[in-house]
Amino acid sequence: MEKDTKTKKREVTNIELVYESKEDLVSLASKEEFINFILEDSLKSISKAIETNLEKVELFNIFNLSLIVELDKSKYKTVLERIIQHYVEVEDYDKCIEIQTLINKL
Repeated sequence: MEKDTKTKKREVTNIELVYESKEDLVSLASKEEFINFILEDSLKSISKAIETNLEKVELFNIFNLSLIVELDKSKYKTVLERIIQHYVEVEDYDKCIEIQTLINKL
């Protein structure tokens, strides 16, 4: 029970993936709009988890697949480094600084 105090609940982002084939999912995963949504929402969730010192954070609930995407604190830095790579590629250096600041807090 003690660990539950370190995993405070927050409003997790609910997603419904509607697809007819594997190709539909591959197509969705490569769309810039979807990628940006996932990265922005993940960044927001991880940032809040760092600020509140959570041991893990629930990123997404893909409710039609009964799947919850969860991230342990030990992986925050790795995921933030992957997100920062995206912002380097699109030359959003303000966002890179923001993410690096979060990494430094770990």
